[in-house]
Amino acid sequence: MVRIHKTSPSVFYVKTTFQLSMKRNYGYLLIAVASAIWGTMGILGKLAFAYGISPATLIALRVLISSSTILIPITLFKRELLRIQRKDGIKFLMLGVFGTALVRIAYFYAVDLTTVTMTTVLFYTHPAFIAICASMFLREKVTKWTILAITLTFLGVAFAVKAYESSWLSTNILGIVSGLLSSIMFVTYFLITKNLRNHYTNWTLILYGDGIGALATLPIALFAVPEMLSYPQELWFIIFTIAWIPSLAAYLIYSYALKHVESAKGSVMAVMEPLSATILSTTLLGEKFEPLQVLGITLALTGVVLLFYKPTLKK
Repeated sequence: MVRIHKTSPSVFYVKTTFQLSMKRNYGYLLIAVASAIWGTMGILGKLAFAYGISPATLIALRVLISSSTILIPITLFKRELLRIQRKDGIKFLMLGVFGTALVRIAYFYAVDLTTVTMTTVLFYTHPAFIAICASMFLREKVTKWTILAITLTFLGVAFAVKAYESSWLSTNILGIVSGLLSSIMFVTYFLITKNLRNHYTNWTLILYGDGIGALATLPIALFAVPEMLSYPQELWFIIFTIAWIPSLAAYLIYSYALKHVESAKGSVMAVMEPLSATILSTTLLGEKFEPLQVLGITLALTGVVLLFYKPTLKK
């Protein structure tokens, strides 16, 4: 006679809860890894600029390499991912031109003209711009937490870019404007991908975003061909690393991680990007900051965390 042992509901509940907790922790770990990898992008950009490449050429090559890298396997093994609806054509066009190519060109111009940390902090004001757009165009309610978060974010940015020192500010104004432009244009990326994710996979979004971005910047790449012939191997290594690691691999890791965690909490974890960028730029590039700049970075990141985390705060 065979005895059947029934598992008690409490044991099953504990086991299931433990498994879900492990998956969430795994998801948070992956987000931390992806954010730390993203933090290397500005460092790699600085290293590339030392060889004389322009930010526009760097991005033209970056999107060309990354889109070509995923186009080949998708064409061979997952051709259905190439299909998009005609009505979404304009959205994909805006995603590629504004949300991918121009965002990163502005970002790397800011890196070239200022510092890695300052650029990352400026870029990470995009949650504040998203909140402002949501209140103006989507009529989302503006809470006291939203107002506090936006105030902290921009107050922090003012300190981080040394707005209190007019001579320094006027000297670096182009870099600061470029950093803010990258943040503002990223709002386009955020809003479009938020809509398209309901119908397309991340592979499709990356392929068309980078692919259209590559077509938009193709004239830049073609114009720079004579210059490319003299690029040293070290520069090509940096270019391919930017295209494959912080651009492609980190995005895929982050997208996979969001399957195991809440998107709001995952976004908070992504704030590790400017933190890792600050640590790396200080360690590897020797970037130094005044006490008020450190205060500004802290205030800005606190504001960003509040913006992401506001759904769970008591009103």
